[in-house]
Amino acid sequence: MKIGKRLAAGVAAAGLALAAAACGGSPQAGNAGSASGAAAGTFTYWTSSWQPDQIAEVDAAFAKANPGMTAKGQYIASSDQYLPKVIAALKNGTQPTVLLTQNPSDLPVIAQSGKLVPLDGKLTAETDALYPGIKESLFYQGHQLGMALAGVGDIVLFYDKKAFAAAGIAGPPKTWTELAETARKLSNPGKNKYGFYVPLGEAEWITFAWAPMLHAEGGSFLNADGTATAFNSPAGVKALTTWVDLLRAKAAPATSYAQAGSFDGAPAFAAGTVAMIVNGQWAVPTFQKAGVDFGVAPMPAGAAGTATSLGIGVAALLKTDPAAEKAGLAFLKFLSTPERGAYLAAKSGGLPSDPAQLEQPALKEKIAADPTYEVFAEAEKTGKVRPITPAYNAISQALWTEINAALKGRKTPQEALAAAAREGDAALKKIG
Repeated sequence: MKIGKRLAAGVAAAGLALAAAACGGSPQAGNAGSASGAAAGTFTYWTSSWQPDQIAEVDAAFAKANPGMTAKGQYIASSDQYLPKVIAALKNGTQPTVLLTQNPSDLPVIAQSGKLVPLDGKLTAETDALYPGIKESLFYQGHQLGMALAGVGDIVLFYDKKAFAAAGIAGPPKTWTELAETARKLSNPGKNKYGFYVPLGEAEWITFAWAPMLHAEGGSFLNADGTATAFNSPAGVKALTTWVDLLRAKAAPATSYAQAGSFDGAPAFAAGTVAMIVNGQWAVPTFQKAGVDFGVAPMPAGAAGTATSLGIGVAALLKTDPAAEKAGLAFLKFLSTPERGAYLAAKSGGLPSDPAQLEQPALKEKIAADPTYEVFAEAEKTGKVRPITPAYNAISQALWTEINAALKGRKTPQEALAAAAREGDAALKKIG
C-alpha cells in the first residue's frame, strides 16, 4: 500500500478522457485478450506492484490450477502514470482484460468508459468473506466494481516502552482521551521530548491518519449514498480538536518530521523525539533498525469504538472478448482463494483481505516470526477504506489542506471542516 499526494486535477481530466473513450471502438491487436486471434482462455493483466519474477510465479500457478487458461502479466513501471496509461488504452481499445490497481477510487473513473465489467453476483462468496470495511469499499452506486487483493495496509498505535517505563505508565492508552493525558505526561518540550506525533503538512497521509479518529467518534467521511461530505459534524470537530489540543498543550511537536516525501513522521519516533505515533507495518523495520524498544496497540477508541484506515489493492475486469473475460474472471477467483491470498500477503509484507488467509501456512509462518502482525490483522476488523468515488482526491486534498490550517492555528476546527466540506461537496457535484 502506498500513501502519497494524489491530485484531483488528474481525476477530473480522467473523467473527460473516459467520456470520450466510452464512444471508442473494440479492442485492438495489441491486447492478448482481444478478439483478434488470441488463443482461447488467454488474457493479459497489468500491475504496478508485482515485479516480473512474481508475475511469472503467479501466472504459472494460475495455469496449473486452471488448465487451458493462460494469464500474461505485464509490469507497468511507474504507478504514478498508471491511470493515464489505462485511460489511453481504453480510448484506443488496447486495454488488458484484468487490471490490478492500488487505488480503488480509480474504478468509478474507469467505469465511465463503459468498458469495466461489474462483478455483481460473480464473486459473491469471495466478496462476502472479506473484512467488512474492505467489502464495503468495492461498491459504487449499487454495483461491485472490483475485487480486493491481499496485501492490505493499516495503521495502529506504536509506543516507546522505555519512555513509558521511565514515566511510570503501565501500558498504551485505550481511548483518545487517555492518549491526550498520557501524551502530556510524556512531554518535556525543553528537552525536545513529546508524547505524540501529530502529522503536519499538506499530503494525503494527513487525511488517512485522521479518518480513524472521525470514525471512532461515530462520524462518516461521506453520507450514506455518497453524494455529500459528512465529516463536518460534531464527531469531526471532536476528532480534529484532539489533534489541535495536543499541539496547543505542547504534547506534540509543532514541526513536521516529513522525510523524503513521506509525511508519517517515522523519524520522530525512531529518534525518540516522540513516545507515541500512529503508523503502519511498513514502519516496523525502520524502528527495529533504530533500536527502539517499541510495542504496538490498537488505535485508541472514541465514543463509537475503535477504527483504523485501510489501504487496499483491487482487481477489475475489463471488456475484451468473451473467452478472455471468462479466463479473467477465473483469475480473480484464483487470487481470492485463501491459499493464494495468503501468498500475496506474505509476499508483499502486507495483511490478509480475508480472515481465512490467516490460517494458511504462508501467514502462520509470518505471524510466528513477527509479534506485531496479529495486532495489525486484528485492526482490520474495524477498518475503513478510502471512499470509492471519483471525487475522493479532490475531497481529501481539501480536507488535508484545511486540517493543516487548523493545526497551524489559522482556523478553528469548525471553520476548517466547514471549508473542506464546501470544497468537497463542490467536487462531488462536478466529478461525481
